[in-house]
Amino acid sequence: MKNKLLLLLVTLLATCALSACQKANSKDSSVKKAAVSQKVDRSLYRNFYEIFTSSFADSNHDGEGDLNGVTQHLDYLNTGKSNSTTDLKVQGLWMTPIFASPSYHGYDVTNYEEINPKFGTMADFENLIAQAKKRGIAVILDMPFNHTATDNIWFQKALSGDKKYVDYYNWSDTAEEGYSLASNGKYYESEFDKSMPDLNLANPEVKKEIAKITKLWLDKGVSGFRLDAVGFYFSNDDKKTTAFTKWLTDTVKKQNPKAYLVGEVFSTASAIDDIYQSGIDSLFDFPNALQSSSSPINSALVLGEGSLFGQQIEAWDQEIHADNPKAIDAPFLSNHDTDRSATLLSSLSMQKMAAQTYLLMPGNPFIYYGEELGLTGSGIDQNKRLPMPWNAAGTDSPKADISVPGATEIATTDGGSVAQQEANPNSLLNWYKKILRVKAKYPEIATDRLKNISVSEESLSVINYGKDLTIINNFSDTENVTMKLPKSVVGTKITDQLSVSSSQAKLTDGKLTIPAYSTVILKK
Repeated sequence: MKNKLLLLLVTLLATCALSACQKANSKDSSVKKAAVSQKVDRSLYRNFYEIFTSSFADSNHDGEGDLNGVTQHLDYLNTGKSNSTTDLKVQGLWMTPIFASPSYHGYDVTNYEEINPKFGTMADFENLIAQAKKRGIAVILDMPFNHTATDNIWFQKALSGDKKYVDYYNWSDTAEEGYSLASNGKYYESEFDKSMPDLNLANPEVKKEIAKITKLWLDKGVSGFRLDAVGFYFSNDDKKTTAFTKWLTDTVKKQNPKAYLVGEVFSTASAIDDIYQSGIDSLFDFPNALQSSSSPINSALVLGEGSLFGQQIEAWDQEIHADNPKAIDAPFLSNHDTDRSATLLSSLSMQKMAAQTYLLMPGNPFIYYGEELGLTGSGIDQNKRLPMPWNAAGTDSPKADISVPGATEIATTDGGSVAQQEANPNSLLNWYKKILRVKAKYPEIATDRLKNISVSEESLSVINYGKDLTIINNFSDTENVTMKLPKSVVGTKITDQLSVSSSQAKLTDGKLTIPAYSTVILKK
C-alpha cells in the first residue's frame, strides 16, 4: 500500500532472522513464567480471512468490488452450519478500508464515518454485518489512523487557518524529510505520500475524534479493528507509539471488552515485540511471513530446516508473551502489501505444506483472499490485489486495473477459479478446507502456549501445545523420516495427519515414520 514499506522490507530482510532479533536475555524470566498462568479468552481466537474490498466480489457488475458482493459470498467463508462440507470454516473477516476515499486502495480517508459510495450504502454494510453474524463470522475494519487524505475536511480546515484543525496535523516552517509543502506555505508531515498528511496523535482533540469513530463502528456491530501503520504513529519514537497504542487499545476495550485489535508494524521482530507492551491483542507476525527470506517458515520450506523452525517459533512465542501475557500471535503468509505466497513458492506441494504449517501455528492466522487458490501477484501494489476468480467466466469478479502492466490477467498456480478448484479434490482450495477442519478439533492449537522438543532429525519440527497435543512437521520434500518418539511424547497416538502425498505416517513400537511434506498430530 505504501512506498515507505519498501524501505522497511529491506531492513526486515537484513535483520529479522529471528534468532538474531531476539531480546530474550534482557527479559525477566519471572515475566515469562507469569504468562503461562494467564486465563485464555477463547472468544478472541479465530481463523481470519483478509479481503481487499474492491477486488473481492462485484454484485452489480460495474467492475468494482462492493459490500453486497461480500455478503453474497459469505457462504464461501462459512455457512454457519457445522455439517457443511463446502465452506472454508473461517470465523473472522478483515476488510480493507471501506470509508469515503479518493483512491482505489482507500487508505487515505476523507470521512471515517461514511461508506465509500463505490462499495454501497450504510444499509448494505449493516446487512453484511447481520448476515456475517448469522454465520459466526466476526468482521473487523481496517483503520488508517496514522494519516488522512488531503481531501479530508479536517485537513481542508487546517489549510484555511482554523487553529483547531491546524493542530490536528504536524507542521514545519522548513522542508524536512517526510514532509510536503502545503498551499499555506508550510510543510506538513506525510511519511507515506503527499496525499496522506499524518495526524497529530498527541492532540487530545484528535483522540476524541478517533474514540468517536471506533464507537460508531462498534455500535454498528463490527468486532474490532485492524490498525494500519502502527509503527508510524510517532515516527522513530517507539515509546510514544506504544503509549498511543495502549490508549487506543484501552479506549476500544472500554467501548466493547470483547473487541479484537490487530496492528500492523511492518518492521523488525524487536520493534514488533516492544509494541506488544501496549496490551494490544495482536500484531502481525511479519518476522515469520514469507516475504523475509530468513523467516523460519521460509527456511523450513526451502531449506528443510524443520528443527530450527521449531526453536524459532517457540522463541517468538516466549518473546511476545513476555511483553504481553495475553498476546495472540497473528501469523500469515502474505497480504495486500507483499508479494503473494504462490509467487514465492515454487510448487503446489510447497504451497500446501506452507498452509498447514502456518494455519496450525498458535494464535489467529490470516488468509489473504485468493491465497487458498494459489492466486499470484508481485511487484507493484495493484498486482498483489488482483480480482478474486470466482469462475472461469469471470462472473462476480471485479475488473482488474487495466492501466497497470501485468494486471490484466488473473493467474493461479492450481487450476484457476473457485468453481474449478471446488470440483478438484486435490486442489489447494480443498486442502485449505481440510486443514481448517482438522484444526477445529483441537482448540488448544490456537490458544495454548507451545514448547519446542529438540530432535536430531533436521527436517522435523516437534512442537508441544499445552499438555497433551504434539504437532510434528516434516519439511523434507523427498524423504520419509523415522524418529524415536521423545520421552515427553511417549504414550501419544496419531489422531490426525495431513500428507501432501498419498503416503501416510505410521507409529509402531514408539517409532514414527512420517512422509515428506507431512504434518502429524499426536495426542495422549
